[in-house]
Amino acid sequence: MSDARAEIQDLNSRYAIAFDSGQLDESVGCWVEDGVLDESETGFGLFEGREAIRAFFRDTLMANSTHVVHMMFNHLITSIEGDHAEGRVNCLVEIVKTDGSRSRAHVTYNDRYIRAEGEWKFASRVITSAFPHTVLTG
Repeated sequence: MSDARAEIQDLNSRYAIAFDSGQLDESVGCWVEDGVLDESETGFGLFEGREAIRAFFRDTLMANSTHVVHMMFNHLITSIEGDHAEGRVNCLVEIVKTDGSRSRAHVTYNDRYIRAEGEWKFASRVITSAFPHTVLTG
């Protein structure tokens, strides 16, 4: 079980590093083919399937930012049963937008993980606000 925990934690790091460095295929590849990303609470909506997640990342998040840093912390894996697991992780996201403005969001990722073809991936990720969103100035 301890190997599964480390692999799931690595999944979160792989996602953050890939997204922050603009590696679209690698970041989207962290989801299973029919994975779900629920950004409803943040106002972006619900994305079902890897291709919908890819389009959202490419056309909205990545297209409107020049720099992004995800700082993942307090990762708690609450259950692991065979090839299925659940957990949550907090994330502080710093963003420089294409218009030069900056913002900071502190969110919680509520995750379901699945091991597919020997690798842990996100089955679903529901994003909730953990702290009020901040637009930074100067």
